[in-house]
Amino acid sequence: MTDSAFENPRLVKLIYGDTPSFMATPYCPDLSDVRADAIVVGMPYDGIATLRGGATRLAPSWVRKLSLLYGSYNFDWDLEVFKHIKVLDAGDVDIVPGDNARSYERLEARIAAVKKASAVPFMIGGDHGVTYPAVKEAVRDIDYKAGMVIFDTHLDLAESYREDRLTRASPLKRICELPNIDPRRVAIIGARGPRNVQEWTPIARELGIRIYGMSEIEARGITAVAIEALQVASPDGRAPYVSFDIDGIDPAFAPATNSIEPGGLTAREAIDAVRLVCENGLLGFDVVEVAPEHDSASQITSALAARLMAEAFATMAARKAGCERKWKWQPSA
Repeated sequence: MTDSAFENPRLVKLIYGDTPSFMATPYCPDLSDVRADAIVVGMPYDGIATLRGGATRLAPSWVRKLSLLYGSYNFDWDLEVFKHIKVLDAGDVDIVPGDNARSYERLEARIAAVKKASAVPFMIGGDHGVTYPAVKEAVRDIDYKAGMVIFDTHLDLAESYREDRLTRASPLKRICELPNIDPRRVAIIGARGPRNVQEWTPIARELGIRIYGMSEIEARGITAVAIEALQVASPDGRAPYVSFDIDGIDPAFAPATNSIEPGGLTAREAIDAVRLVCENGLLGFDVVEVAPEHDSASQITSALAARLMAEAFATMAARKAGCERKWKWQPSA
């Protein structure tokens, strides 16, 4: 973000309507001849839901709007992020309302174009179902078994929901079937509550997925859990995919989501955890299940979603600048 745009958001060019690019980065819908470190893609798709469906289609617009709160300089890192990485915004995928399969195919094509630009895809969903096609394309051509770190209150291991295998109830089940994903390298942070389905727990155990429930996070602390989760997903130091379902955060901090579940992560825990799990690089990063229609007047959920993406950018920039964990307080000598 330029200084002038940071001081006066009205100077930011709009993608459409009143929607700016993410953090006022250059809007670049044509990716045929570009190179970047990270490219933002909006996926405004919301499929069938068990509660409060339909609202996540608005998230790419609102998360972009609230991203204008943040500039290139990150105080916590003492780092000018966009001096070290090039970030573009490719706009939204042109989805087909009500058609999961065709919408997912269009997202896969967009992620393929991002990869061709040598960039890491940063996706704003949409419901959590859209993580499956994003991961599918992100790992398509890699030469190793990739892992994932997922922040989520739910395990999302349904074989199908209402006879549909491509919904927000099934993304992790579909992802674990991909040939380039090792389920034993999948870690879920923040699982909790009585809205998970009973049969999902034994499925997770059978697949070898490592689940960090809230009682373990409370006992051990988010730092220890996030460091270990990255070791699960990336034992050889190779980049994982990171997916953040906003309902992993307590609704006191992120009320705008499809299925709220009290007792989750704090905003501070979420920010610190993202910083840590992105330390080995990224195959992709997404924030999903933000439902702006259900937010408070401050749009705090969209602001927090944008902040999580900004922190992932900062971690990328810090890797290039050679100043990892610069955000972490150290006692004076």
